[in-house]
Amino acid sequence: MSSLPVRSLFGIIFEKRSSVRFLMGAIGSISFSIAVILCTIGLMDGFELTLKKALAFSNGDIKFTSEDGFFRSDTNFNEKFQFDYIQDYTSVLQIESFAIANDHNKGVLLRGVEKDSFSRITGLNIEDLIDGVFIGYQFQKKYNLKVGDSIVIAFSSSKSKNQGSASYETFRIDGIAKHGIFEKDMRFIYIQKNRLEQILGYKKGTSNIGFIKINNFEHLDEVVKKLKFNFGGEYQFSPFWSEFEVLFDAVEDQKLSINIVLQLIVVVAILNVVGLIFFIMETKAQDFSMLRALGLSRKALHKFWFILLFFLWNFSCVIAYGLIYIFANFVLTLPFLKIPGDVYVLSNLEVILDPFDYTFVFGVSLAWIILIGIYTMRKIDSKSLVSGLRQEFS
Repeated sequence: MSSLPVRSLFGIIFEKRSSVRFLMGAIGSISFSIAVILCTIGLMDGFELTLKKALAFSNGDIKFTSEDGFFRSDTNFNEKFQFDYIQDYTSVLQIESFAIANDHNKGVLLRGVEKDSFSRITGLNIEDLIDGVFIGYQFQKKYNLKVGDSIVIAFSSSKSKNQGSASYETFRIDGIAKHGIFEKDMRFIYIQKNRLEQILGYKKGTSNIGFIKINNFEHLDEVVKKLKFNFGGEYQFSPFWSEFEVLFDAVEDQKLSINIVLQLIVVVAILNVVGLIFFIMETKAQDFSMLRALGLSRKALHKFWFILLFFLWNFSCVIAYGLIYIFANFVLTLPFLKIPGDVYVLSNLEVILDPFDYTFVFGVSLAWIILIGIYTMRKIDSKSLVSGLRQEFS
């Protein structure tokens, strides 16, 4: 007898419940460790992608400022931005002020925008902005406001005789803006640019920030370099995500270090597999030795063990995928586990994984399984056939 059906070998091994429980424990530990690693990668990738998407949603592709602080968006200004790689652009007048709502005040960034061009570039729908303001979603929630309510905004007086004092203007809330970024939903308020210019006493076209949308987003960095070269320092240009550049770099560094540390979880789980193999070999040593004495080849035995390990790995990956789904779709949405948006920047976190993430983590875990399989097979082979036949069982 040179071989034996795999089903028969499984029957020999798992005829006792203790072996089955040990197998389920090993599968559970591996699947949990894989799920933890993938969820960690998914949260970090999701944080980065969601944050960049939200930033592009409110900033366009490229942000620019003037070295003089303020600039005029007049005919001469418009002629400067006539490049074939620029699809559209807009200028913004942004100031710091205080908003007063329901007897509470909050420091805000008031943005005077040209709503048509601003909406085209950022994708932020503010078409209903007329004579009032658009407030952020988190600001609206915190102060229990709704469309049609009124808020008061305090401006620093531009008149020399009233220097240091503030003027107050009451505005109707025309709509709610959702940026997807907690900080911007709390602080950004939008108003028609020409009205803000009138309130502040500025000349028409006064701006201090501009946003650009380009034709080919894939060439973003290249376009930024071209603009810097063409304007020679008159304006400073930066990608839409530049304000969070340090945070993105930190996420990349942490993702690598955390993944290395989390491999310790896999090692612990793999030790359970080692324990499972030795447990089976100890409790079933006489059976396997008898089969080998009757003609079961060592090659066939090795093949069976690697089939068992592959089954264990494959089943663990399936369970891990289910655990990831549960975590991504239920745990992150539970009210009592809701993340603090002011700490994590985003209003909500997402688990985003691509095929490479699954391939990498599943592949590493399979490599661990194969290494353990080779190690344990050598240990099993070192045991003599006679010692296996003489072993006593309780």
